[in-house]
Amino acid sequence: MIGIHKSETDLIEGLTQLFVGKKDAFADYFYDFFHAIEDTRPFLDEEKQPGHLKRVWASWFASFFRSRPDDEFLAYLWGVGVRHVEVSLDQRFSNLGFAMIRQFCHRVVATEVPPEQRSLALSAINKKLDLCLLAETSAYIENTISCDIEVMREVADRVRNPAMVIGWNIRRMQGKAEKGTREYDVFQMLMGENQRLENMVKDIKVYMDIFQGEPDLHTVDIEGVVASVLEKVRDGGMYPHVTVRVGVQEQARCVKGDPKWIAYLFHYLIENGLEAAGKEKAFLTVSAGVEDTPPCNVRIELFNSGEPPTDENERLFTPFFSTKAEGTGFGLPIARLVARKHHGTLAIYGEKGKGTRVVVNLPAADQGEVGSHTPG
Repeated sequence: MIGIHKSETDLIEGLTQLFVGKKDAFADYFYDFFHAIEDTRPFLDEEKQPGHLKRVWASWFASFFRSRPDDEFLAYLWGVGVRHVEVSLDQRFSNLGFAMIRQFCHRVVATEVPPEQRSLALSAINKKLDLCLLAETSAYIENTISCDIEVMREVADRVRNPAMVIGWNIRRMQGKAEKGTREYDVFQMLMGENQRLENMVKDIKVYMDIFQGEPDLHTVDIEGVVASVLEKVRDGGMYPHVTVRVGVQEQARCVKGDPKWIAYLFHYLIENGLEAAGKEKAFLTVSAGVEDTPPCNVRIELFNSGEPPTDENERLFTPFFSTKAEGTGFGLPIARLVARKHHGTLAIYGEKGKGTRVVVNLPAADQGEVGSHTPG
């Protein structure tokens, strides 16, 4: 664990009595430091049981030196991180606290540990504190994200059914209005907004499912996926003015990935490319080749003839941000999330006066694999 060797663990055990004897001095040191910070002072001054936090910190400090870095200790650290989420402790203060623990321990080592043991003692204590910081931070992040995800999922579930009911009623009322009237146009506008809401709910669910899931890996036929997506996106004569060209090198035809997720990635990128291609001499090209340098991933490029985005690159990947009035703001975030889940990358490059290039890197399938999968 974090490279803690037995010799270092044994040394910490040999110094346990020394450091446990310092637990109250540590608690005073810790309290005084945070009491001097304006943001944390009110929390300490309003303590319902005076001295309780000092006792908690003293106990933690003693446990740190008494416990071996095993599964039981990790479970204890995880519980501390969860508790920080429950009390809404700002993680920055937790990280600062570990810095102060490290500083206090270093002072004790420098003044009370024999010189011949100091280097090994510092190494051992630093590694164990790194383990604590890693475990508690991981617990904090995972539980915080889990809460956020559940809130978003719950909101999406609660909005979906009312949105469908509202849409059905709007369509029913619009059917009674005459085309060309103001009433009909109002219903048409409401239908558009309601459809955007339904699409957003659907995209939120897709994002959450991918975020929490792991890819079910198969050999995926890139050319087949692109053809299937193009057929669906252009169904009903959509984007007739955009010329589409697809060129996939034979050695780059297959990637290792989740067929359903890869289909989502290309759906959003192709749809965005067709919408952004412009009106005059509009085109979208999709090409794929194998990179020359390791790990020799498949490099897929989608280039459209439209104006490059003016917004900062990272902002384009922010959920709910969209440059289109009817957009949900989840297309590009979902596409990049899929790429990252496959240990790949996705980036956008604007080429002034020419268009916009989207570059996706995905792991190549093993040569010779058969039974490539194309999602329907």
